[in-house]
Amino acid sequence: MSTFRTSLKIVAAHRAYVLVYLVLLSMLGLLTGLARSEGSSHQVKQATASVAVIDRDGSTISRGIKDYIESVGEAKPLEDSTRAIQDATAQNRISYILIIPAGYEEALQRAARGGGGPPQMDTVIGYESASGALMDVRADSYVGKVADYLSALTDDPARAVALAEETMRHCAPTERTAQDAAPLPHSLLVYARFSLYPLLAFAVVAIATLMASLGRRAVRSRLTAAPVGSGTHNLGVLGACLVVGAIGWLWVFGLGVAVFGTSALATSAPLLGVVGAALGAYTLVAVSLGFLIGQVGLGENAAHAIANIGGMALSFLGGTWVPIEWLPDAVARAARLTPGYWVDQALSGAYAATSTSAEALLPLLADCGICALFALAILSVAMGVRRTRARASL
Repeated sequence: MSTFRTSLKIVAAHRAYVLVYLVLLSMLGLLTGLARSEGSSHQVKQATASVAVIDRDGSTISRGIKDYIESVGEAKPLEDSTRAIQDATAQNRISYILIIPAGYEEALQRAARGGGGPPQMDTVIGYESASGALMDVRADSYVGKVADYLSALTDDPARAVALAEETMRHCAPTERTAQDAAPLPHSLLVYARFSLYPLLAFAVVAIATLMASLGRRAVRSRLTAAPVGSGTHNLGVLGACLVVGAIGWLWVFGLGVAVFGTSALATSAPLLGVVGAALGAYTLVAVSLGFLIGQVGLGENAAHAIANIGGMALSFLGGTWVPIEWLPDAVARAARLTPGYWVDQALSGAYAATSTSAEALLPLLADCGICALFALAILSVAMGVRRTRARASL
């Protein structure tokens, strides 16, 4: 108990780390979640999206496609350059970008005559809303109608476009419900994803600082003189580390539930529990990593660097800050070897889930379990380092 109390006093003496890494950074996540929140409504609304069409063909059919997409979406100007497309998507200014390649009309006519499907067009779909994906469905439907008329009724592209436009006008408008129809609010997902970084940074810095303080000669001598065995001493240190992690988890999860998840407590408590389990598993990873850094004997400056750089890198690779689909294939495959990836899978799955049945929850809890296995592996390495250093000091 002496070691445990001493450890907690050391952590309490470094309150600035709690304020900066946990409170202030989580407040940034809170503001990010509030900025991304969507108004609640139970009315069904016609789906709209900000769209941009880059026509590299300049044909009758490509102009028809462009006119249709811009008529059902909110048209935005966009330069035909890779940089402009990347910037528009990264800044979430445009939900759906359609690029019609040169020679598309001829390729579509050949496919129609041969009985094949329409050739593919390049698309870039925003990750913040389902409206971009829905717009892609509407574009495919329109092109499919043009291809059907070219193969069955006419060889004239202009007539096929006119018939397709007439058909689409008489179709029932595509509709979607507001985002709050999902079991969990989108703002909670944004907040939870952002909070992985402050959660890891706080736990790593606080625990590494604790371990460094316990390793100082004066403190170590006082603890050694206490009538406790090495096993009790180790349990006291590990218990203090877990308390630090619990403080971070309670703050992050409690703040998210209080601000974004109160409505889900009554309707989707199991899914909210998955979010808590995912954050808890990641907290264990952070605690284990801080414990490992302390056992290696790195100083506070190194702990700060690892916490900040490592926390941001894990968030990036895990897909919490940038969609995993945007990363190169090699990086996306490597991301599976990081705990952040599995936490993000659990968080995304909880947000997208429409059921709280065991079949829906068990795969998400399995993702949390995989993340916890990372914590166990790191802790095993830390204990091995501790034993090695203990033998070397004899």
